[in-house]
Amino acid sequence: MTGFVVQDRPVRTVVSNLPFEDLKKREQPNRRYEDNAIKTNKYRLWSFIPMNLFEQFHRMANIYFVGLAILNFVPVVNAFQPEVALIPICVILALTAVKDGWEDFRRYQTDQQLNNTPCFIFSRTTGLVRWKDVRVGDFVRVLSNEIIPADILLLHTSDPDGVCHMETANLDGETSLKQRKVVPGFSALVRAQSITQYLR
Repeated sequence: MTGFVVQDRPVRTVVSNLPFEDLKKREQPNRRYEDNAIKTNKYRLWSFIPMNLFEQFHRMANIYFVGLAILNFVPVVNAFQPEVALIPICVILALTAVKDGWEDFRRYQTDQQLNNTPCFIFSRTTGLVRWKDVRVGDFVRVLSNEIIPADILLLHTSDPDGVCHMETANLDGETSLKQRKVVPGFSALVRAQSITQYLR
């Protein structure tokens, strides 16, 4: 199989943030990339009621009960008092909304806990930042058994063969360890010397 060049796609260039730490955020070379904050909750306080009702009325059972309640307001068809017909659907909608809101709040709490977990990056000022503050172009030090909530390119490991093992159970449910290798062409000695010289 021969290699090929994709001409239609732009090349993604990532620059190290170390030389540009003194610049303002809008002047940094990697400013156009997304931040690393994780957000898995789907509701906001101001959009919870309309979004939740919209989702609930996509279920056929809820539409059926609303249809029965509307039919009860027609005098020829009603079987009992029209107001009584509204009670079941209102209770169902309210309980489902409370359940959905609680689940979404728990997702928000988990996101905040993960976003505020400290990690170590190489910089001239301080090494500890929160995971949500990690930016494209940062050099991150990851320790054994640490959770990594980011896409990371492996440049160095403590293993002499340049291999590390990671578990991706949070992504795909597989608990077996996967082997990853250091990007070919990176010399550990040259990289360590350049970072050490810059940090002095």
